Amino acid sequence: MLYLVLAAKSFRRMFAYRAATLAGLVTNLFFGLLRAYVFVALFAATPGQPVAGYSLRQAITYAGMAQAMIGPIRMWGAYEVMDSIRSGQIAMDLCKPFDYLGFWLARDLGRAAWEIVARGLPLLLLYGWLFDLVLPETAGRWLAFGAALILAILVSFHWQLLVNLAAFWMVDATGLARIAFLGVLLFTGIVMPLAFFPDWLAGPARWLPFAAYVNTPAEVFLGLRVGSGLWLALGQQLAWLLILALVGRLVFRRGLQRLTAQGG
Repeated sequence: MLYLVLAAKSFRRMFAYRAATLAGLVTNLFFGLLRAYVFVALFAATPGQPVAGYSLRQAITYAGMAQAMIGPIRMWGAYEVMDSIRSGQIAMDLCKPFDYLGFWLARDLGRAAWEIVARGLPLLLLYGWLFDLVLPETAGRWLAFGAALILAILVSFHWQLLVNLAAFWMVDATGLARIAFLGVLLFTGIVMPLAFFPDWLAGPARWLPFAAYVNTPAEVFLGLRVGSGLWLALGQQLAWLLILALVGRLVFRRGLQRLTAQGG
């Protein structure tokens, strides 16, 4: 119950940033339109032919989905946990009657829910007004997409958490975080579907945790993952979630030992 309340408070807190949300929505729409018309130009070179297994409608829909997911998965990273460690606020938080990592997860889920409602859905509606999008045709595919989106948010949170925990060992881990988030930018599929990458790069990229952010949910939404391929995609997301969550817990415990050793 406590974590549900924390998530709800985080959701309501985001309501205070309505201007920032609107600015983010406009920005996402603008760059999404740029990507959409890049795809239009690309497919114009091969009229009527698919590119890397995508039709033009699917590619444009992918561009819209990618932009809609930027907010919920927090594409550009977060530094609150890092700031908490660096400022010493963590010492006070650890005295409170809740799980420290669960506290941050609940807050992030509330924030992600706001981003879906206030940015993701409106952006897709605008996209649907401008373009003929490919939408899931069955309730099963909608459910599969919902599961993929939730897993994407959770994988993203635990990767960000792991990066933030470097603050236990570094005076300022911001530089490391920016390097780590560069991998997110390159391999999530936010710029283009991983299928558009060269074969020697696309294969390994699909097995990285970053593919779970955008590429996997978008492919599930488009119906490009079906049958065993769908279960494999969701299984990869779940596996990375469990791995990152476990490693994050272990790193957090080691970090607390170091914090105690320093007299914190």
